[in-house]
Amino acid sequence: MSWKSLLAIGISFIVIVSWAAIHGRAALPATDKATEKLVIRQIGHQLLLQAGDSSSRVLPVEERANKEYLIRFAAPFTFLPDTLVATVRRLIAANSLPSSYLVEVIHCAPSAEVIYGFQIHKDKARNVIPCLGRQQEKACYNIRIRFTETKAAGMDPFASGLLAGSLVAILISLLFRALYLRKGRTADKAVNMPALDNSTGITMEITGLQNIQPDLPPSAIKREVPAPSGIAIGNLLFLPESQQLIAGTSIIPLTAKEAKLLHVFANAQQKVIDRDQLLKEVWEDEGVIVGRSLDMFVSKLRKKLQADPSVSILNVHGKGYKLVIGQMTC
Repeated sequence: MSWKSLLAIGISFIVIVSWAAIHGRAALPATDKATEKLVIRQIGHQLLLQAGDSSSRVLPVEERANKEYLIRFAAPFTFLPDTLVATVRRLIAANSLPSSYLVEVIHCAPSAEVIYGFQIHKDKARNVIPCLGRQQEKACYNIRIRFTETKAAGMDPFASGLLAGSLVAILISLLFRALYLRKGRTADKAVNMPALDNSTGITMEITGLQNIQPDLPPSAIKREVPAPSGIAIGNLLFLPESQQLIAGTSIIPLTAKEAKLLHVFANAQQKVIDRDQLLKEVWEDEGVIVGRSLDMFVSKLRKKLQADPSVSILNVHGKGYKLVIGQMTC
């Protein structure tokens, strides 16, 4: 077989690969928007849970032009800006959505007044996050999220990949040609098996490309791990199932009782919780309730929550305790 025939085979290979890639690309479903909608809906779900509402519905997410989405709710709710910001940033980052976006909380029609908003950029120095620490009144709200990140001008990733694949195919064709010509010059030597002739010290030639990419062991295959589902407490993330408190890159372990007690506080942030309610929800299944146990575990929790100075548990005299997040800055 001449080198011209090999080159023709290489070009044919390029054409076939290009056609298959274009055809396969056209057949791919538009998963990006579907993923974005699911993540946006999850944001609404988390906000209702953090407001203590586990039964109201998050209405279907409305997709608008220019990468904009609207979250609507079936019932009024209240929210803390700190929690809203932390929840949105965590879920968007965990699901690899665009890192530049604008979030606005809007009163339901007819006023459609923007009552709170913040903007996140790739460049953190440009982030705009105003008025943290102020609990918003319970009302009918919609949340509008618009992704503002734009792709840099340049070659389309698909075109770049196709070009790279074509170049690889051409290089393979030329390599086959070189090996073929070399084989013609060394026809008297053994081929097709890499081996060493111990009597002459001559290394035999390789005429095929085999085992270029060895199979990887199953342990080397990267698997995606779903982002942990937790509750935002200021700049902390509480994971009830694993009994952990995440503070940046640090993991603070909790005992079973500490996690159970913090779960009650996390579901009623900024609200006074009666001592009897805390004792009932955390210790009722043990049969014997000791009031001092509550004070002791609250003290332990306070120490662990010090990882975020804006988070504290206050003792409300004659009533109970209150989980407070942030200071009133506006």
